[in-house]
Amino acid sequence: MSDIPKITPYWHYTLPKKLNKLISTGTVKMIIHIFENIPHHYHNFIKFFVNYCGLEFKHKIYIQSCGISDQDAINKLKIEQLNCTTVVYENHRQLIKLMKRESNSSRFIFHSLLNRRLWLKLLLSDIPKRSSWISWGADIYQYQSNNKNIKQAIAKIIHSITSKRMKYVKSLNPGDGELIRQLFGCNQIETLPYPLVGVEKPDSFTSTKHKKLTFLLGNSAAESNNHFELFDTIKHLTSEDILLLMPLNYAGKEGYIDTVIERGKDLFGDKFQPILEMLSKESYDKLLANVDITVFAHDRQQGLYVAYYMMLHGKKLFLKSTTTTYENFKNYNFIVDSLETLSQKPYHQLKQNDSSVQLTNQRILMENFTESALAIKWHEFFKNLSN
Repeated sequence: MSDIPKITPYWHYTLPKKLNKLISTGTVKMIIHIFENIPHHYHNFIKFFVNYCGLEFKHKIYIQSCGISDQDAINKLKIEQLNCTTVVYENHRQLIKLMKRESNSSRFIFHSLLNRRLWLKLLLSDIPKRSSWISWGADIYQYQSNNKNIKQAIAKIIHSITSKRMKYVKSLNPGDGELIRQLFGCNQIETLPYPLVGVEKPDSFTSTKHKKLTFLLGNSAAESNNHFELFDTIKHLTSEDILLLMPLNYAGKEGYIDTVIERGKDLFGDKFQPILEMLSKESYDKLLANVDITVFAHDRQQGLYVAYYMMLHGKKLFLKSTTTTYENFKNYNFIVDSLETLSQKPYHQLKQNDSSVQLTNQRILMENFTESALAIKWHEFFKNLSN
């Protein structure tokens, strides 16, 4: 397999003084990115936007407070080191006030938009006409419940009306785009994935022949990970030489996390190791490098960073065949396994790796989901916002 070279975008060769001239003449458009309280996402994506997606844009970042002033200051400083103005907002009311103060030429991008009260505030303003929304999944799947009350029904109507007033609505895969069309009646939905940020292609694939088989179960403590279903799919491996890592370090409730840990220990004893502390990107990547098999039991698209990492490093990935992630991977011709088959796979089979499968998945990942591969698409999106 030939390596795909790392592309240096043409604008990286442009002298910085040209940017100042463009800003002074009003040629550069201000793009304001709005993130919820997910620091490990916005730190990586903003670096990608700044480094890969064009000097003709000036980026400003709104990040939601984590509730700890010292940590907010650290998050703000890390982004401002990229020469991006950063604003920390407390809640949706403050966010709307801050957005109304921005220049009319500014363009807003909501990277996920989960807060229903914020959707209502947007409906009652003229902000949507210069805004775009990139759905991350949870912001649409919250409306799929069959047991909606009157508040949820009204919230969905507000969401539908407001999203139709936006300049662009985008999804991370075509399946989620189809859900947006069905739920909200938006017709012009484009797919725009985020890249696998800051991860290099490995020199070689890790052999599992002489090591403990290591599983990653889920990607967070959120109940949408279906942790107990994860346990059920691998309980036939209880007596085997395995290590089970389960991230329970964010997005979950304490009582639920305690119950998950108790169940994991009861079933697997010391082979089960919950991850309770937040990890730096470097530490998380090191952990993923030691994982052999990742198992997701989500009913929706989630955990794409981990999924992409597995494909790049030639590791096995099990997903529910009913998810839009699984469907999307199959459409790209990735070779992935369905969660429904895992309980029938014996230990010796899980230990085996097929190098042709590993190389195929790695090649497809590099062609479609690296920073170099997606820089052109994001740059084009920013250009369209500026028109």
